[in-house]
Amino acid sequence: MDKSIKLIIACEVFKGELEAFKDSITVNILWIEQALHNVPDTLHQRVLEKIRDAETYLKPGEIVLLFLGNCGGALKGISSQTLTLIYPDVDDCIPVILGSMERFKAIQTEKIGTFYLNKNWIDAGEDPLSSSKKYIETYGEKKGWKVSKLMYKNYTHFTLIDNGCYELDKYRRHVHEACEKFDKIYSEEKGNLKFVEVLLNRQCEMVTVLPNSQSDESKQTYQSRKAFFPEI
Repeated sequence: MDKSIKLIIACEVFKGELEAFKDSITVNILWIEQALHNVPDTLHQRVLEKIRDAETYLKPGEIVLLFLGNCGGALKGISSQTLTLIYPDVDDCIPVILGSMERFKAIQTEKIGTFYLNKNWIDAGEDPLSSSKKYIETYGEKKGWKVSKLMYKNYTHFTLIDNGCYELDKYRRHVHEACEKFDKIYSEEKGNLKFVEVLLNRQCEMVTVLPNSQSDESKQTYQSRKAFFPEI
């Protein structure tokens, strides 16, 4: 892990991936609830709360890695009065979990209607089957299913990502059941931990937000020995 990073603020969706690097991660990780990716304004505020807390004990200018995707533009305007913030310039967490932007783009080209899932999304109830149960409880069986199916009508595949961090048997069963109920195609995609590794080592392009500036006003990229988005 790059020694210039003094703190990580991470989405819980990456818990297994970061656990795989526990022997090399030498700083604290402050976790953000992954369900907040559906409410970007709340996610933005929660990240700011963690940053403000970090400002009370980190030295001015020290670097905080925001291990988050920019879900719904939640990182737009993110800032710190005293700390330098860095984060990957990705719209959401899926490319990181898959292992590369290239892999993500290739799948999107091949299977445009792909809805991605991993263990943590399912555990948090952020998946079609769990969502449908909530709607049924709220609206009743008939209307609940109608709302649920409308939400996922444009998807053709429910795709489970396997990057070797978890035992997936029960999650495979869960996604298979969802495919049957929603009439979707089941698929799996092999991810890997390469993107996670290069982020921790600052070996890819990142957005850098200097103290007293905002991410949408002073967008800079840090380039290290290797400046790239990782390829598989």
